[in-house]
Amino acid sequence: MSGGPEDALFEQVTHVWDAVRELPAFIEKIIEPRVLGEVEEGAWIEPNRVQVGEGSRIERGAIVRGPTIIGRKTVVRSGAYIRGHVMVGDECMIGHGTETRQILVLNKSNIPHKNCIFTSLIGNRVNIGGLTNTANFLLSGKQVLIRIEMEGKQQSFSTGQTLFGAIIGDDSKVGGNILLQPGTIIGRRCLIYPQFTLWGYIPHDSVVKSKLVDFEVVSRAVENRS
Repeated sequence: MSGGPEDALFEQVTHVWDAVRELPAFIEKIIEPRVLGEVEEGAWIEPNRVQVGEGSRIERGAIVRGPTIIGRKTVVRSGAYIRGHVMVGDECMIGHGTETRQILVLNKSNIPHKNCIFTSLIGNRVNIGGLTNTANFLLSGKQVLIRIEMEGKQQSFSTGQTLFGAIIGDDSKVGGNILLQPGTIIGRRCLIYPQFTLWGYIPHDSVVKSKLVDFEVVSRAVENRS
């Protein structure tokens, strides 16, 4: 729990992933449309559908559709597109070229560079590298399953949704150019190295590296002789 308004959302669900399903109705219930921060000239927010907290800034060229709640001291950078049913905490960043819909972002988290993050939960103090995206739809069209190892056994839970992205736990860092497949769960304090596709359940305090990425460094003089 973060001590913020989102605590009431988690209190009403059985599993944390159920919060993704309940998020739109929850936002509609608690939103108080008003702008206490700064909206730069050239930015657009949907009238009477967006709540912007004190000290927050919506930069020129950003688009914010509602219902959306943006906390205090948060920056939505130029070119960002928030498509609605989004709740962002305090001291966060939604970066240039980033597109979001139906996500909860907790305090002090950054989605900074050209990301597509949909139907997902992002914990506190999370950083997501540039060009990292959450896929949220299976080509089969089936409901997305959550697969977790519990007591040494693999267990599956249905999200009840055909659209479901990922959950990233508190204090985790996700590198750039990663695709998180539907139903990915990343625990707390994880380090995810860049440039590969990730799926399934990643336990707390894990480091994840791809075995497929390799490269060689040689002198240009050697290369020219060959």
